[in-house]
Amino acid sequence: MDTKFITYFLIFIFITISCRENSQNPQDFELDTTSSDIALILCEGLWGYNNSIISKLNLRTLQIVNDFTSLVNINFKIGDTANDILIKGDTFFVVVTTSKALEYFDLKTGKLLGYITFEGNSAPRRMTFVNDTLVAITDLYLDCVYIVNISQRRVQQSIKVGPAPEFVEYYDKKLFVANSGYGDYRANEPKASTISVVDINLGKEVETIQVSPNPIEILIDKERNRLYVAYNHLPSIKDSIGGIIMFELNSLRKLREWKVRCRGLFLDETSGDVYFITDSTASVLRQSDGTLTEMVKNRAKFENWYSVAYDWKRNILLVGNAKNYAIEGEILVFGLDKAEPYLKSKLPVGVNPSEIIIKY
Repeated sequence: MDTKFITYFLIFIFITISCRENSQNPQDFELDTTSSDIALILCEGLWGYNNSIISKLNLRTLQIVNDFTSLVNINFKIGDTANDILIKGDTFFVVVTTSKALEYFDLKTGKLLGYITFEGNSAPRRMTFVNDTLVAITDLYLDCVYIVNISQRRVQQSIKVGPAPEFVEYYDKKLFVANSGYGDYRANEPKASTISVVDINLGKEVETIQVSPNPIEILIDKERNRLYVAYNHLPSIKDSIGGIIMFELNSLRKLREWKVRCRGLFLDETSGDVYFITDSTASVLRQSDGTLTEMVKNRAKFENWYSVAYDWKRNILLVGNAKNYAIEGEILVFGLDKAEPYLKSKLPVGVNPSEIIIKY
């Protein structure tokens, strides 16, 4: 192959990834201090590029501000690679895996309030709140869940679970941890493909629930006594697609399973419906009758939808479009107030918009 062609191609790719078409100069924007009826979009960026950002979307006006935290924290970067975001009161928290940090910010202004770092070969991955002071964070590499004291800015405890823990949820003094096994890589290790149940008071794992291979996400609906587990199956298993398993939360009895390739579970707390992304759609699992319904279809062959959220107040669906996973993405806003869903707006965001959370 022509070496000159390769050189030009690599230069083009580098420029495409490095340049931010929609980058914003902080001086060009007034600070949006809205703290309700907003969505925060976690753009994880690319591994090794230190380009994770948070975008703030005003749901009333559909105005968006990218790299929201940089407006008041000059020269501050979220880090490499952000994997989770949650809101607690007037503060939002971000877990940054490669940078080994938990960072927290003022919801109105984006001002950095503090951070906690993790040592050694750690890889903090996902989090859940235990109470106003404690947050639980899984570690993908060290096979544990940390109990972090925010007020004291320290790791209070480390509890062993299964291999490559991903999502964690909290309910009734217990943590539920998805032990993914990291796909095929650790699938044959003990406790792979299970959910660890951790008793917070005892500070240890008290039970494991066998699920399907490669469980990635957990979602809890406290109002309806439901626990959902999404699994991706294993690449080595021919024709495997993954699925969603529903458990009764209090008894942990398996109730039902749906075979579907999915990611990005989002709970509409008003209805109990669970929204998710498939290979080519944004779909919903209806709580009322258990049906899977396609909401909108991705008709762009070479674009990849990555996250989803539903705003029940405005009856709109927000879809994170990662495009080719290497350039800046966008949020697609679909109106659902007519006979057929329709595209209301396209809003530029950062690279790989992997999570959307809503605050009313």
